Amino acid sequence: MSEEEKFTKDQIEAGRLLFAKRWDFLTSVTDMANLPDIGDTEIAFAGRSNVGKSSLINALTGRKGLARTSSTPGRTQMLNFFSADEAPLTIVDMPGYGYAQAPKDLVEAWTNLVFAYLRGRPTLRR
Repeated sequence: MSEEEKFTKDQIEAGRLLFAKRWDFLTSVTDMANLPDIGDTEIAFAGRSNVGKSSLINALTGRKGLARTSSTPGRTQMLNFFSADEAPLTIVDMPGYGYAQAPKDLVEAWTNLVFAYLRGRPTLRR
């Protein structure tokens, strides 16, 4: 069974319409105490540094500059939250792991933030 056969045409269209909304930057946080209020489902994009997480968010939302991209590994250093009016979810762009062109103590700080977020955010679903 192909990936497309796992979803109905109505489900695929609902997904297309969801990401066709106008997505906007909500906030960036460097500390768990500053996370947005618990609300909608959150979908976080995690992966190695410079693998294309921010580019994927831009492609999904149709907004080239929504999530900042760079050819230098380690440019996303905070949890960046994006939302759309009347959308039942929030997108989270996370710092990457692995090689990053940043000071070691800074990389350690954002790595700790990522792990704390992944372990403790009740609205995180994927």
